[in-house]
Amino acid sequence: MKHETTAKDKTKAELTPLYIRSIVNSFGVGMVNPFTGAYAVKLGASASDMGWFQSSSNISNNVMQIFWGRLSDKLKRRIPFIVFGSLIVAVLWLPMIFVTNATQLIILLAIQALLGSIATPAWTALIGDLVPSLKLGTTNATINLWASVGSLIATATSGIVMIQIGMQPQEMFFIPLIVAVLCGITSSIIMLRIKERKVNERPNSKGNFASDIFDILKFTRETPDFVRYCYVEGTFQFFMSIAWPLMAITQIKVLNASMLDIALFTVVQSLVTIIFQGWAGRLADRIGRKPLLVFFRFSLLTVPIAYAFSPNMNTLIAVSAFWGLSNALGQASMTAYLLDVAPKEYRGSFAATFNLVVGVTSFFGSLIGGYLSDYAIGIFGLVLGLQIIYMISLIGRTIAATLYLTLRETLKQST
Repeated sequence: MKHETTAKDKTKAELTPLYIRSIVNSFGVGMVNPFTGAYAVKLGASASDMGWFQSSSNISNNVMQIFWGRLSDKLKRRIPFIVFGSLIVAVLWLPMIFVTNATQLIILLAIQALLGSIATPAWTALIGDLVPSLKLGTTNATINLWASVGSLIATATSGIVMIQIGMQPQEMFFIPLIVAVLCGITSSIIMLRIKERKVNERPNSKGNFASDIFDILKFTRETPDFVRYCYVEGTFQFFMSIAWPLMAITQIKVLNASMLDIALFTVVQSLVTIIFQGWAGRLADRIGRKPLLVFFRFSLLTVPIAYAFSPNMNTLIAVSAFWGLSNALGQASMTAYLLDVAPKEYRGSFAATFNLVVGVTSFFGSLIGGYLSDYAIGIFGLVLGLQIIYMISLIGRTIAATLYLTLRETLKQST
């Protein structure tokens, strides 16, 4: 009993910096991220520009992850990747203060996503390294809870600050971007407090790295649960991302949302996610990952409907409360399912491969959505043109959501 208590205390001590890092990093990101789409629209972005806005960040964030994930697995280190990636993201907020058009903003966000992707697979793998499988749902929910708290407070603060500071986009974003830089640097320093568990096996630095990555890709194909998860998630992400370029345009040009409206929209959603986060994590560890994944994806069918037909921003804010609940269930189950189907020694590589699939499919989905929107708007006008593309996304999401029913439950297999 004493040994068990000591082990629990040790795990808790190891996870505390992760919780602190989550809230600080998310505070910085929350000051800016919810508003970048509106920033681009205010800088003159068209629907096709917004397609590039979404797709370039998605592909940039994911295309190099398989390299960084494999390198992390090979060196058996996670912290250096997380620290370095977080620092790069923090520093690259600064140039965004000086952008004068949407193209410049899109390029900077793509570069930030590309270089910041160093941290992503290592972060996912580190959670898997430190947490027993039966506690993954609960622990991941707790980490996301603290992240949501930081993001919620930041977004509310940022929305209030922005409406007090001038009318020019660069003026409005000056303070939020500076805060994001400081928080990113602080979150990197916090990660240095974590001591990675010692691995007796020495890092394997031999062999051709390119062929090593191809071997990993081949290995992932021999893991049927992982392959199916990638296929199902990639299909849904494609149809989901078709609607992404339209959302900021709908908020700004159709519903005439202010920055405070966008902040309230994000805060309401985040607050509900926080309330249900712990419950969702326990549910994922009790009844399994699959039921939560299925509900999460079917619940997102309401997104294109709400954006297409909401009469005002207040309606969208009210509906976002439901999306907050579904996000809690999704966050608790998605990472847990991924870590369940990934072999322990290849978690970084598998997480990166999964994110690459998501990045590629959402890249094409966002681009197609953006250009289709430009075409539809040119023929049918702004409102009807957007509604048509939202309905295309809805039909695709409905078909893709049913594919989650084909996934196999992993909770019992991970005990």
